[in-house]
Amino acid sequence: SKAHKLGSEVSRFMDGSACISALELEREWPGWTEDERRDFCQSCCWLSGQSDFPNMLRFIMEHSGPSEWSGVALSIAGAMPRDEAFDVLVRALKFTEIGRTANIGRAIAHTKHAQAETTLRRHLQEIWIHPALWDDDKFLNRVAFDAITCIAHLIELGAPSGDFVEQVRQLSKHQCSGNQGSCRNFLLKHYSWLV
Repeated sequence: SKAHKLGSEVSRFMDGSACISALELEREWPGWTEDERRDFCQSCCWLSGQSDFPNMLRFIMEHSGPSEWSGVALSIAGAMPRDEAFDVLVRALKFTEIGRTANIGRAIAHTKHAQAETTLRRHLQEIWIHPALWDDDKFLNRVAFDAITCIAHLIELGAPSGDFVEQVRQLSKHQCSGNQGSCRNFLLKHYSWLV
């Protein structure tokens, strides 16, 4: 809908009208555009039933960058052995610009790895001192969004919500209205005063 600025795409992998193997992916990947690679990474979760799906994810993580990593992060958490997934995601987090880490942080939380909470707490500290954290934006300040989602994932991992009260209060008053809405959407169930 152009009027509502909304759209939806349905992957052909979802209905089974398209398929690809790990070997085909490795052969075809060099000829794909950035958009094709990103599209594949955002749609490949429907291939999770294939035995070679973990190899596809390993290939993508070795032959791409943060845009593609973000698209496959949750698939990595679900399809790869926990320790391997955690290591791969932590490495990706290290090389992804703050303001683009929300999906990777979510995937790290989904691994339920013993070091996930420590890793995300350290990441939140890095986000919190980022110079663009409090900048206004006509849509969404991505650095502040990373902070909001990181707090949500920490709480989901079992961190006490009381640990983040002051940060949530500040984020709920962010000058960007998009971030105020995101703060309510992600954290209202943990902080009733966000209503």
